[in-house]
Amino acid sequence: MSQPTLNRMPGRMDKETRHYYASETETLVRQLQDTKLEHWFRDPTPDTIVTDGEGFPPVQVIARELRSKTFKYIRLKRDSSTEVTKDASLRVLIAAANSGKFVNEAANNLKYKPFYDDDDIPSGQNLTYHLRKSSRESVMRMFREANEELFGIAARHDYFPEDAEVAIDITDWPFYGDYESDEYIRGTKPGRNYSWAWKFITLAVVGTDTPLILVVLPVRDKSKAPKYIRRMLRLSRQHLDIGRVYLDAGTEFYNSDTISTITEQGLELVMQGRKSGKTIKHFLNGMARADLRSSYYPYGVGDLDEDSYYAVGLESDKTVKLRHSEADEPMDDYTYFYTNLHPEEVPPEELGEAYRRRWGIETDFRKIKHDFLTKSGSKNPALRAFYFNFAAHLFNIWTVTNILRAEETDEDLSEGKQVTAGELMQATEDDPHDLRIPTEPPETKQIFGDIADADWASSDAD
Repeated sequence: MSQPTLNRMPGRMDKETRHYYASETETLVRQLQDTKLEHWFRDPTPDTIVTDGEGFPPVQVIARELRSKTFKYIRLKRDSSTEVTKDASLRVLIAAANSGKFVNEAANNLKYKPFYDDDDIPSGQNLTYHLRKSSRESVMRMFREANEELFGIAARHDYFPEDAEVAIDITDWPFYGDYESDEYIRGTKPGRNYSWAWKFITLAVVGTDTPLILVVLPVRDKSKAPKYIRRMLRLSRQHLDIGRVYLDAGTEFYNSDTISTITEQGLELVMQGRKSGKTIKHFLNGMARADLRSSYYPYGVGDLDEDSYYAVGLESDKTVKLRHSEADEPMDDYTYFYTNLHPEEVPPEELGEAYRRRWGIETDFRKIKHDFLTKSGSKNPALRAFYFNFAAHLFNIWTVTNILRAEETDEDLSEGKQVTAGELMQATEDDPHDLRIPTEPPETKQIFGDIADADWASSDAD
């Protein structure tokens, strides 16, 4: 029989028949050992069990290698009696994200893969039962440990630039239930059928050919953004030297406490300012009436020293091009940036071009929620934290996969991604090789020392 026919056979047999043929095959191989025919046989390996006989696709091989390095740090809180492997359990989450389904349906569908038996896949209920055992803080720590492996690979491939640029954002995960069910569910800008959301603050490397998310923290109180930012910068600096921070125009960022948190650490700041207040409106409307392409002036938000910060106005070509009628106010055609960089050293046009590098991370957050995030209606905070961090971790696996694949093909990542998010997820879901990862790592990887311990111990107080 051909190899493709052999590959399809397990899916056409019941469990008892599969066990019978497996036993007979093993007996035959033993009988032929130490005979002149033994070279006809070899143990099946993942590299030979493929339909075309040419080996697994490169993306599947790379993703498998990265899973083996990182999934061992992801704890499912199961005892040694559990027969379902960790790799198969986490593959349920991957299948759910890949298909846009809940874990129950994804688990049922995975059982139809030819390389799984019914007992190889946990039910969605069983999986979430174990995931709920973790605290939100232990979830944060385990994914910090898992991501550390990816950061190390990225560093060995010269991914991190000198004076790296990072973007700090707060992203929403819409919630449709009772908003009083958890203190981390906060009000948000109304969307389709929702006005409440779980919020996560993230720090990501930008300005590279493919972003990497260094830190993810759940947000309970947006007024404590300076604390979150200070913590994320400390943790991130263990991996790279940060030169510049980009922030968006959210109210949690556009205030003197948050801004001074950045500058006190000797970092460059570029953020999109809020067009509120008489001074800013007068400045931008004046630019429009004078038909100025760009301009700036010293300006202190709140009680900040105006000699150290600048309001920078820049005409927005995109806004002018997309507008189909007269602007409500002349300033509507202008973008307002706030920075501690002197505009004579970094001109407004250059500042605007640099800030566009931050906009890319918003596209990536949409990709995280669309391609990597498991669908969920749960109110459980630890489960939600696990799902979002797992999605961010898969995003990082995607980034490192592209780094490794670009090196294999001797191509430049600046010319485009080597592997799409969909290809990575599908290849991982369809990988017939179970990694047999230990249920729990032998010990906690103490990679962050006293800083991390102090941070997580104080998280409830924050």
